[in-house]
Amino acid sequence: MIDLKIRDEFLSKGFVTISNFFTEEEYTLILRYVEKWINQNISNALDDTSSVFLPINKLNTYHNFILEKKINHSKVASAKYRYVEPPKDIVSIIQKDLLFEYLKSFTDTSQFTRWQDPGFGWLGYRLIRASSNDGYPPSCKNWGAASEVYSIWLPINGCTKLSTIRFLPGSHKKEYKNYLPEDSKFTKGELRLNENIPEDQYYRPNPKPRDIIIYHPATIHSEDSEDKVNTRLNLEYRFRPNYES
Repeated sequence: MIDLKIRDEFLSKGFVTISNFFTEEEYTLILRYVEKWINQNISNALDDTSSVFLPINKLNTYHNFILEKKINHSKVASAKYRYVEPPKDIVSIIQKDLLFEYLKSFTDTSQFTRWQDPGFGWLGYRLIRASSNDGYPPSCKNWGAASEVYSIWLPINGCTKLSTIRFLPGSHKKEYKNYLPEDSKFTKGELRLNENIPEDQYYRPNPKPRDIIIYHPATIHSEDSEDKVNTRLNLEYRFRPNYES
């Protein structure tokens, strides 16, 4: 059963945090899976055959760890490595029925398709290193290939009040000017916000373990981080409503 206050908050702001969405057991299984997944990518990024391991509870120190171990960050953070088709037990947890009950209340449809970046899996992680300019600037899903998709943002580690995804509340109800960057370190061809919005109009949620954040495809958001101490690791997976079904 959904909480109608959560539905109303989403419809008003264009995003919402759902507290304690996962049980402790479910969240523990997610953490174990992510720990194995990302450490496999870290090992694959080594220039030699050495074996390294960064525990899930230490992943907020990732930026220092890779410098010490001389690990190629691009091999850990590129789409080729950070998107997967997860195993069935993880799928059953992160796609629990309650998620679709909420998505239905937001969209007025009960049919959804998992969205994935072309050529990659549909479950991804984001590593936003401390003081790194890793996170992309303000934009919205409707300005790129992921148009119309509803995103689920799942905190794993280093998700502080300074580092979580930030939103422009109510922006899903408005239109904004955008532009195409000439030279971007992020995905080519993605439009970015071309208006000066005062920083105090943005809002960073502060999710706890077991929470999720869901946001609308037209909501202006940014993955940038102001945290100079912690690397942020979160999962993201997305769904597109099938209104024709």
